[in-house]
Amino acid sequence: MANITTIERGGVGAKKLFWFVALWVAGVGGAMLLALPFKLLIWWGAGVRF
Repeated sequence: MANITTIERGGVGAKKLFWFVALWVAGVGGAMLLALPFKLLIWWGAGVRF
């Protein structure tokens, strides 16, 4: 049977953490922007005035 292992080099962890945080922030920000028109429609329908 073949012994398949992966070895990570040093210094890769910070890069992975950066990408995880960046993609998470982009995802949350995108979801908020996507929900904004519906939130405004709900406020408008409920009669909320600014």
